[in-house]
Amino acid sequence: MSSITAELARPAIARRPWTRLVGPLGGLGLVAGLVGIFVTPAGDDTGETPREVVAYAASHEGWTVAIALFGLLSIALGAAFVAGLHARLRSVATATESALVLIGGTAFTLCFMLCWTLWTAPLVDSPEDPARALAQAEAYLGYDDVGWFLLGAAGVAAAVMTVPASIAAIRAGVPGWLGWLGVIAGIASLATVAFFGIFAWMAWIAVASVVMLLAQGE
Repeated sequence: MSSITAELARPAIARRPWTRLVGPLGGLGLVAGLVGIFVTPAGDDTGETPREVVAYAASHEGWTVAIALFGLLSIALGAAFVAGLHARLRSVATATESALVLIGGTAFTLCFMLCWTLWTAPLVDSPEDPARALAQAEAYLGYDDVGWFLLGAAGVAAAVMTVPASIAAIRAGVPGWLGWLGVIAGIASLATVAFFGIFAWMAWIAVASVVMLLAQGE
């Protein structure tokens, strides 16, 4: 009986290291994708007029598709990170903290994906007829701001996730100064609607992912 038990337990033990990599790799992948957008032509401004939007769509067709695909992939990356973070903190977080991490992380992942989809989907298949293309670009400028509000909502959700996660991480053994920097980053994430807050939660996700990679226990 003991030999059978050992055989059944061995696959679970062998899989455990791989499952612990899913969360941090998802977080690092999410941050790396954003950095890629910022440092490539993918991050160029679409413009303020319909003609500028049409010109952007024509000259950035490949980049637009790449961003749209990243937006879809971000669901998997964000879900992996949130699931990994929630699992690693479950033994030290209170019930409320654990719920906030999960709810905030889920809302962040959805809002993040939706904002990129809203910004890119209308540009992926721009009409060839100039008049129709201009009309679609005019409509695009009308709801472009919705994408910014969704990004701002993602920042609020990031704050809901990062603040309790940072406090719980201090109890888990993370240095106090690092944990409180995480709290500050979470509060700064509320400014994502003004764009600069995005760097706060990007830094937090990157550092949290590295900590999860290096930490041995929960």
